Amino acid sequence: MRFLWQKWYEVKDQTTKEVKNMARKLIALVTISLGLFLIFDPSTSVKGVSPEQGKAKSEKKMKKEAEMGSKLFMQYCASCHGTDAKGGGPVAASLKTPPSDLTRIEKVDGKFPTLRIQRVIQGEDVVESHGTREMPVWGSFFRRKGGEGFAKLDISNLTSYLESIQQ
Repeated sequence: MRFLWQKWYEVKDQTTKEVKNMARKLIALVTISLGLFLIFDPSTSVKGVSPEQGKAKSEKKMKKEAEMGSKLFMQYCASCHGTDAKGGGPVAASLKTPPSDLTRIEKVDGKFPTLRIQRVIQGEDVVESHGTREMPVWGSFFRRKGGEGFAKLDISNLTSYLESIQQ
């Protein structure tokens, strides 16, 4: 009798191992199939997006970035540059050099100078017409506040907002 029980457990263990191996293979097959479906699904393909749809998504993204930048501007920049960004904030009168009108940033080759503006906000570039740097270096402040990644995001959003208010 003992021999029969022993054989039954061996068969049961072997069957359990086979079932587990089959389950692993099935899970692997489903995972690979799902991955291939997601990769080659035409509804998610860039080819399936019309230029108008791509532009609309880009405009939506820019609008959202500008909205976030507007909040940052009101919090950190409006005291000097004014809520309208024209340089007439409540602190402006006490400064040696009046703050710039940020609604009329000079374009370079017909385009908004995104990188130059980001470098000025970060403190990497000094605006020559200002002489010495009176504007706070917001890049180092944003890095202390949330780390390098969030600092870049804040500066990018601020730049998007400034681009959106150009006249």
